[in-house]
Amino acid sequence: MREHAQILMLIFCFIAIVMGCKKPYNPPVIANNANYLVVEGVINSGSDSTIITLNRTIPLSSTAGPKPELNAQVTVESEQGVSLPIAELGKGRYGSGPLNLNNGGKYRLRIRTNAGREYLSDFVENKNTPNIDSITYKVQNNGVQFYANAHDPQNATRYYRWDFEETWKYVSFYQSTYKYEGGQPVYRLPNLNSSDNIYECYKTASSHQVLTTSTTKLAQDVVYQQPIDFVEAGSGKISFGYSILLKQYGLTADAYTYWQLLKKNTEQLGSIFDAQPSSSPSNIHSVSNLDEPVIGYVSVCNVRSKRIFVDHSTIDLFTTYYLQPPDAEACPKQSVMIDPADSFPFRLAQALNDGEYILTNALTETGNPIILGYGYAPRECVDCMAKAPFGTNVKPSYWPF
Repeated sequence: MREHAQILMLIFCFIAIVMGCKKPYNPPVIANNANYLVVEGVINSGSDSTIITLNRTIPLSSTAGPKPELNAQVTVESEQGVSLPIAELGKGRYGSGPLNLNNGGKYRLRIRTNAGREYLSDFVENKNTPNIDSITYKVQNNGVQFYANAHDPQNATRYYRWDFEETWKYVSFYQSTYKYEGGQPVYRLPNLNSSDNIYECYKTASSHQVLTTSTTKLAQDVVYQQPIDFVEAGSGKISFGYSILLKQYGLTADAYTYWQLLKKNTEQLGSIFDAQPSSSPSNIHSVSNLDEPVIGYVSVCNVRSKRIFVDHSTIDLFTTYYLQPPDAEACPKQSVMIDPADSFPFRLAQALNDGEYILTNALTETGNPIILGYGYAPRECVDCMAKAPFGTNVKPSYWPF
């Protein structure tokens, strides 16, 4: 026993010495304050809009949001010298209406910043993107898996990329039947006044995955059941219906290489068996400073899109009706009783005037329609637009019910 105790003491001392010799290491990249230009977007050669987003890199240690590049001049140029302006939309976004570029032509992007720095992309072939044949889905692993299907009868595309926007309906914790207006409770009329609908909302989010495939090893240029999106039942996204707007892009071989490397660097790192970090081959260069890195890759193609809506009632899967937060503990309901009537307006105003609370329902006794008071709860528990950032109570035009 004594020998065991001595051995344990030696092990403890060794660990203490080793731990004491450790020093925190902050990689230089974390503190790096590089101000590189980041270019996102595709030159849409077809009949839809072109949107280009310009931002500047920020340190990894920073908690600030995106740093948009403002007041830049952005143009699309052809090999024949034709220049098409891309207007500033705000917050680093630049866009234009349909460009309707020539099939088989080559185009590039020119950017001149407000500070006088100039950037050019390489001339890139305008790739023809075939239509999306279908979007299918299958219930599996307690969720719904979505797939894309497409083909090019000319066998000319071979390299594909997708991204998507997903939209879903959600509800607040409490449904409010009364609102505070003109110093008194007023019955809500959500069917007549859209602003009265604060129970049902819709949220749209963009995908952040790199979704690519190649058919170069296939005899025919066919994409079949390409996995696009998996929605877990517990996410609450498919409780009231779910929609995906899928966009498909035809790529050049170089563009496909760029997106593959980006996928490995952002999604497939984490163990010694994963691909090691590598630089992505951008086709955008600084004219003002040849040594300045630029992040991004400019492609040119006609973008194809297709939308699918999934009715929750047709899916053989249990789905969460309400998605937290907030939960019941964060949503205590309080009340203001009418009696004594002379102080009721003051007490009601005291509870609701700061806007942090919203009326929920009238309080009555069972079998007695006379209103005795009103319940109220925290705004984020009652107003669906306060519950989730960027949610809206405006039903999308494509929503079927």
